[in-house]
Amino acid sequence: MVVCSLKQAAEDYPDRVSACYGKLARTEKDAINALNTMLAQDGLFIYVPRGVVVERTLQVVNILRSDVDLMANRRVLVVLEENAQARLLFCDHAMDDRNFLTTQVVEVFAAENARLELYELEETHVQNRRFSNMYVRQQRGSVVNLYNITLHNGQTRNRTDLVLDGEGAESNLYGCVIADKEQRVDNNTLIDHRAEHCVSNQLYKYVMDERSVGAFAGRILVRQGAQHTISNERNANLCATKEARMYSQPMLEIYADDVKCSHGATVGQMDSEAVLYMRQRGLSEVQARRLQIEGFVGDVVRRCGVEPLCETMMEAVRAKMEKL
Repeated sequence: MVVCSLKQAAEDYPDRVSACYGKLARTEKDAINALNTMLAQDGLFIYVPRGVVVERTLQVVNILRSDVDLMANRRVLVVLEENAQARLLFCDHAMDDRNFLTTQVVEVFAAENARLELYELEETHVQNRRFSNMYVRQQRGSVVNLYNITLHNGQTRNRTDLVLDGEGAESNLYGCVIADKEQRVDNNTLIDHRAEHCVSNQLYKYVMDERSVGAFAGRILVRQGAQHTISNERNANLCATKEARMYSQPMLEIYADDVKCSHGATVGQMDSEAVLYMRQRGLSEVQARRLQIEGFVGDVVRRCGVEPLCETMMEAVRAKMEKL
């Protein structure tokens, strides 16, 4: 496994970098891509050669620190060759009480029968503005699992575009948001089915408290000829106060006639009967609310296949709920 700067990778692996860098994040299609490409001075290169299975999770910690307001532009290129496997964890933190603006562009290439699990955990602060674009291209038989958890932020906009370009590819997207104060979190996803016998699943859950605002727009595109596609999309949302807002827009666009696709969204409030039931058994109202929220979002977090990592993320969720 190779982990180095993009500058170093351009010297050591010029053919690999030139074949992949900027090929998915098109600057003429998105302003964030153009801004990031123009201003990024370096980036992170992760390369897993053919047949290599990385057993341990690679953790990348991004810490924003500055004496003045700061703009940071992050670039990541991930390349997995045939039959390669890796697990990545990206954590975002902000240490200083300054205004931060961050852009992030991630390009992921998963070759035939490759397997990738990628986790993103954002724990910054209310003065952070984060715009992240992730692009994934999958070949035959590859599996990509993406987890996105937002707990502390100011304004966040995540865009995730996946292209299933080879027969039998599988992608799973899981998202969890717990927002309060005046936080805003937008998740926009596109899963582009271009080959036959591909599978995709999406599950995003939001908990909106106080005056926070959330948005989810998920689009599944099944192109002509992508027969035997199986795709499921679900967005469930909990508004804990009358002032919280949630906007949901699940979409299906299908041009093949032999597919199994579904989508749905729900927006509701705290289950008062369940809270009353738990209070009758000795819990306070605050404890009952927290327990209900933990069960609601735990359905997403516990889908992580690594038990220590799952527990770490659940502890982060519990710490966030302590402040609600």
